[in-house]
Amino acid sequence: MKKVSLIEPVTMEKVIAICQQYAPLDEAGQQALRGIITLKEYRKNDYVFEQDQFCGDLFVIVKGSYRLFHKTAQKEHTTWLGYDSHIISSLHSLLLNTPARETMHILEETVIGVIPYQELLNLSRQYASIDGLHRTIMSIFIMEMQENLFATRFMEAADRYHYFTQKQPEALQRIPLTYLASFLGITKESLSRIRSGFRHRDANFGLNNSYLRNAS
Repeated sequence: MKKVSLIEPVTMEKVIAICQQYAPLDEAGQQALRGIITLKEYRKNDYVFEQDQFCGDLFVIVKGSYRLFHKTAQKEHTTWLGYDSHIISSLHSLLLNTPARETMHILEETVIGVIPYQELLNLSRQYASIDGLHRTIMSIFIMEMQENLFATRFMEAADRYHYFTQKQPEALQRIPLTYLASFLGITKESLSRIRSGFRHRDANFGLNNSYLRNAS
């Protein structure tokens, strides 16, 4: 049986709308951006890009969910989780022109607007609004990396769980717990204990932590 396409007539406009959540685009910038975007659909367990291969695109997630993971000889380490209305890529490839250090793994049926990074750079030199979009995307990439590093290095496991689920409350319904545990740097059994403990704690858990208070 032929699979039904996930791409709808309005999908391109959804990609532009997501970009405008990052930075406003004037009409000329929107039209130019449409000209370089390719719409693609992915099924569960597809890979968008893979570790040790070059990734030269930005990916605008219209619908669906994904994880980034780094594979060592021993295991896979989930380094990021995300879904609808997010833009993602491999910073190492984009900024350093080197192979990606992670694989992008699709977790459910997903629709993506693919933006070639070099073409975006070319447009950013011609359109001020696209230049603003490019700068904002890269700034958010770096900020999210810093936040993730801080949470991993300086928070206890329960605080990491609280912080992440405050930022991405849908994750518990859409992300397999095995990947969530890997992202938090704990075992699945430890995650189950933490979740059980949270059911018996009040809503103010962790808010004495200034970092969590700012994030909530």
